[in-house]
Amino acid sequence: MSQYLSIHSLSHILLFKLIYYFILQRSQALRIVGTWSSRSNRFSVLAKFGFQQIDPLDTVHSRGFVYGNVSSEIVNGARGVLLIVPRTLINGFLDKTAREQPCDSLLQNISSLAFETKCFPNGKGDVMRWIPCPTGKLCVEEDMPEKVVNGSQMTLRIEEPSTPQYWYVMMIACCLDSSCLWKSSTKEIIVHYDLWLTNGSPLMRYLNPFGHQFSFEEQNSAEIYMLLFILYIVVGFCQWRSVVLCNSASVFPRHRLLNCVIALKAFGLALHCLNVIAFSFDGQGALIARLLGEIARLMSTCLLCLLLILLSCGWSFGNSSKILLHSNVVVAWGILTSAHFVFFFINFFFVDDVLQDIDIFKSWPGYAMIGIRMLQALWFLVRIRHLINEESDEQKAIFLAHFGAGFLVWFVYILGLGIIASFVSALWRFKIILAITTAANFAAIACLVHLFWPTSSNRHYFLADITSHRRFVLANDNEGEDFENLLISDSADADTDSLVSGVLENI
Repeated sequence: MSQYLSIHSLSHILLFKLIYYFILQRSQALRIVGTWSSRSNRFSVLAKFGFQQIDPLDTVHSRGFVYGNVSSEIVNGARGVLLIVPRTLINGFLDKTAREQPCDSLLQNISSLAFETKCFPNGKGDVMRWIPCPTGKLCVEEDMPEKVVNGSQMTLRIEEPSTPQYWYVMMIACCLDSSCLWKSSTKEIIVHYDLWLTNGSPLMRYLNPFGHQFSFEEQNSAEIYMLLFILYIVVGFCQWRSVVLCNSASVFPRHRLLNCVIALKAFGLALHCLNVIAFSFDGQGALIARLLGEIARLMSTCLLCLLLILLSCGWSFGNSSKILLHSNVVVAWGILTSAHFVFFFINFFFVDDVLQDIDIFKSWPGYAMIGIRMLQALWFLVRIRHLINEESDEQKAIFLAHFGAGFLVWFVYILGLGIIASFVSALWRFKIILAITTAANFAAIACLVHLFWPTSSNRHYFLADITSHRRFVLANDNEGEDFENLLISDSADADTDSLVSGVLENI
């Protein structure tokens, strides 16, 4: 038996190592693929990526890397430049008048940063390549082929000695003349690009695929999603156990609503896990999984708001737990939720701009969503105060006061988080917001699972459960009496039949 267990455990360990090794071999980072034409865009910002600070003990392998192919099918002698621009110098390119500026004015700050063999020999940054590169060959600047990533025409290395920073990948229709002055390219440039951006050397297989190979602000987000997914599986099991312990003929309505909340949360987190795993493989992720995951998480939060508002209106605390008795509440909630989703889609598809650091806390749809949340908080506060004032039982009133105060914090924390996040660097903002919001939602749901637990001390405050249980018991008692009467009737009929048959035999 012990030998079987050891072999079984060894097989699981080998399988885990095989899967982990496969991920390390295949995982990459941000990948950008497309075509750029100087006729339609004089310059184009292709991507934004947060590079980490280098490790002093492993400088060579902890740098940021940009590698890939930039070639063209048309050979007309036209030449542009691929630049990796730091956040400190990007504002000049994002200005609305930037496209009208001459090349020497637009790139004057780059000249002091970039290294170019002929014109900028004192430059310290390996941040530029002339494009397009010869098809099937290395770029002309790559004079050390052994340092180029296999299968690539170019490899750039970014060093951040002290602090993480955003860098922007750009293609510009400018070149240097014989006098080392920037001038506009006269011919059309068409470049087909396929570029990868990584935090850490892509040649090193021991790096964490969910850390070093993501942009700095998204590092460790995969671990957050996976941890929360596991926690929701655990709390889902606890909720299932709670329903089983109720010993009711049917699941209580508030349990059903809470089941939907937990299921949607777990489903949304599973989709986010799928997205980050796919991103670690192909550098692009699964946009549909990310979108559906956000929709599921948002719907779960909205249902949680509905559950809390219904409870604040006395639902389940009274003698009935039928939602139809609070149809006006459901209708009003439906209107607010529909508006919330409209603003969410507007923000997701049209407003959210990574290049400009515009997120939910810096856009008008985001402000509208926070406003809806505050309306729901005010609604919850008014109803719970009304419920407390009408309660004659002092102990229950105290319970309702604690219930209202605790969940009111959950309603309004998002406003404080938005204010705090506005002062946090974009490099840290995403992880902070993700960690706090997911933890707050999980804490609220876990508290509800505890409050709804059938053996908890708060059970007697939910009068609808007691009423439902009494009806169930009464129905069972009536069924038992009917069954007993039926047995007595059958027995009496049997005795009568036997007596008649005996008399007939004597005759």
